[in-house]
Amino acid sequence: MTMRIGEITRLTGVSKDTVRFYERQGLLDAAPQPGMTNNYKQYSAQALRRIELIGHAKALGFTLREIAEVIAVWQENALDGETKRIMLETKIAQIDDKARSMAVLRAGLVDALAKVETGCADGMQLASNLPG
Repeated sequence: MTMRIGEITRLTGVSKDTVRFYERQGLLDAAPQPGMTNNYKQYSAQALRRIELIGHAKALGFTLREIAEVIAVWQENALDGETKRIMLETKIAQIDDKARSMAVLRAGLVDALAKVETGCADGMQLASNLPG
């Protein structure tokens, strides 16, 4: 299944400029232009899934650079399976660290919310509880 950029943007909710940017940055494989008389590119179902993955990862706070690192490891044919496994495990560990930090931040915000709701004015305590 292939589709033009307009269909990709409709399905993913990203702009044409964003699709082109991802392609220039190597986050998407270069889309072929099968017709010599027009500039229409044909994007694959894989490109659609990749854009969805990028959007999800960005929503979780990952940078395009971090996303590109994972994509590069996955696609790098020169790497053996063991090296890919180690690199992906490292990235998973980084995600786990980020999740733990976010859990601490969330707990601090929940505590602050409880204090606001009870009328407690212990703002300095909140500041000292948040990770820094």
